[in-house]
Amino acid sequence: MNLTLRQMRAFSVVARTASFTLAARQLNLTQSAVSMLVQQLEEELGLKLFDRSRHAVTLTEGGQQLLPLARRMLDDLRQIEEGATDLRLLRSGVLRVVAPQLMACTWVAGVLARFEQAHPTVGLRIVDGSADDIVGAVRRGDAELGIGPERVTGEDVTRSFLMHVPMRLVCAASHPLAGRQTVSWRDLRDQRWVVYSGDFSRYVEQRLHEHDASLSMQTATEVRYLTTALALVGAGLGVAMVPDYARSFAGNFGIRFLALRSPALNREFFVYQRRSLALSPAAQAFAALLQAQSHRH
Repeated sequence: MNLTLRQMRAFSVVARTASFTLAARQLNLTQSAVSMLVQQLEEELGLKLFDRSRHAVTLTEGGQQLLPLARRMLDDLRQIEEGATDLRLLRSGVLRVVAPQLMACTWVAGVLARFEQAHPTVGLRIVDGSADDIVGAVRRGDAELGIGPERVTGEDVTRSFLMHVPMRLVCAASHPLAGRQTVSWRDLRDQRWVVYSGDFSRYVEQRLHEHDASLSMQTATEVRYLTTALALVGAGLGVAMVPDYARSFAGNFGIRFLALRSPALNREFFVYQRRSLALSPAAQAFAALLQAQSHRH
């Protein structure tokens, strides 16, 4: 059976107007076209829907029983069309994003606030975790978009460059280095470290060895989350290498942010998404906003 929406619309309007002529006017079709659509529907159903006379068009018993079903289907279609329009115009929908915990409550929070101001009826679902969780969360479908530093993606996740983020040395306010504006890596030769990501630690070690094979990080403590690392640094357990966007927490943890030299260190941050899967309109709009805000950053 091959029923069409045009046939259903013609059936519904003819039933409401009791006239092929009036139905044709409302549907912006010719009378013969409306008559043909109804006839095609009757042939597909194997059921006569209207009794036709020179002066009246009335529903048959079968037509009366099928009309509520046709109207319900057309109403469902109207709701689908309206829902699609709302999604496309960002009047509804849900934005699902994953980002490292501290980035989520600093830089990303500011971008989300701008997005919410522009699209207040779009729901927000934010997954905050560690930087090592970002690709996995996107892969599992926990979020449409992931924001985070460089990570191996595999074949099912793709990424696009977002921005460079300066990395800073963090030490306790009482640390001997705390009064400086900048420090070199040689100044850190004998320091103990607090690390919060295995991938990031390996990245820093690689950069150090590229500059000076004698430089290395002596790990004092390993933690999962950056906020924990900041707290331990403030408690004097070591120094840490953290992204500059964490600077707003300096007062909370009693720490100082120092610029690095010889060499300076910047990290590439990316936007991650599932490969070959179309983004929702909300995710597309947020990705564009991320890029715009990253240029300002």
